[in-house]
Amino acid sequence: MMMTVRGKTARLALCAAAVTGLVMTAATSASASTILGIGQGAGACPAGHVCLWSENGFVGATRGGKFGAIASDQNVGDMGKLQRDGALWTGMQDIASSVVNNTGSGICFYEHNNYGGLEFKVGPHENWPAVPGWINDRISSFKYC
Repeated sequence: MMMTVRGKTARLALCAAAVTGLVMTAATSASASTILGIGQGAGACPAGHVCLWSENGFVGATRGGKFGAIASDQNVGDMGKLQRDGALWTGMQDIASSVVNNTGSGICFYEHNNYGGLEFKVGPHENWPAVPGWINDRISSFKYC
């Protein structure tokens, strides 16, 4: 009898651990977000997000069908795929001129999709109203680093 109770208790504990793991994974996945069109100014960048604007000084202006500002709390391997259906916004590939890192981690911005080419690193909670000329209008991807 004691062996059966222990076996059931062990199975129950394993099931509980598996369910907890699934709930934690779902909660983590559900919390990741990319926000298109966040508004103007460094203060528009939500806590825990990386924000990019198409113009210097944290200004996002639409030009040529491109949107002017995004916020994300996850790695973005292809900024050209960030788009909103039924709107003028078709992506933010190679148009970022100012950035805010509103996270506690370093963020690396890259010249090419999937984190390739030139790299520009921004420290935790840093604001860049104008990124250096060599990466201006060339950011295609970014990730925590």
